[in-house]
Amino acid sequence: MTKKEPTHPSVADQTLALASLEHDQLVGAKKHHIPRRHLKGPELAVLWSLRLYLLFMMSVVAYQVWTAAH
Repeated sequence: MTKKEPTHPSVADQTLALASLEHDQLVGAKKHHIPRRHLKGPELAVLWSLRLYLLFMMSVVAYQVWTAAH
């Protein structure tokens, strides 16, 4: 007996199979894991500065609301 190489479905067959799936099945078929990216120094610095800016601006808005209410 000779071993046959596995044949892969054609693009048209894959498209037809995906088109016949229901929405939940389609989401499950397309879902794949994307690993976390390891950030380097400058990227981390930018993200932390944005976080600090957000906290600062939230405190400014809270102060403005508080002073307007009194």
